[in-house]
Amino acid sequence: MGTKDIGRKLQQAREEAGLSQEQLASMLGCAQSTLSNYEKGKRRLYLTQLEKIAEILNRPIEYFLETSSTNNNHRTKPFNYDYETTEGPELLQIVNALYELPQEQRRSVMDYIIWQKSRQAHQEG
Repeated sequence: MGTKDIGRKLQQAREEAGLSQEQLASMLGCAQSTLSNYEKGKRRLYLTQLEKIAEILNRPIEYFLETSSTNNNHRTKPFNYDYETTEGPELLQIVNALYELPQEQRRSVMDYIIWQKSRQAHQEG
């Protein structure tokens, strides 16, 4: 799931709610240009921001995270986990633990994940 996919879902949900970019941006406490960049996939949305958007637009957060495969024309589960593997329960446990953390601590976890990914990419490259 890329930022463009999430942005398209965001735009669709906003339009279905009958809100302009200006209206939703005001509700989120951000600039209209920032929201526009989210919708275009030019700016990354973090979990805390996505949770606020989901709440305002009355959508489950999974709505924004689900993907549809253009090759297979089927819906996939959020986070692409498989209950038959050992990763499924672990990822679900991580997501549940994140929901229990305050917003500031979730942001710290996201920063750590981004740092780990960049570190891994640097080691592989």
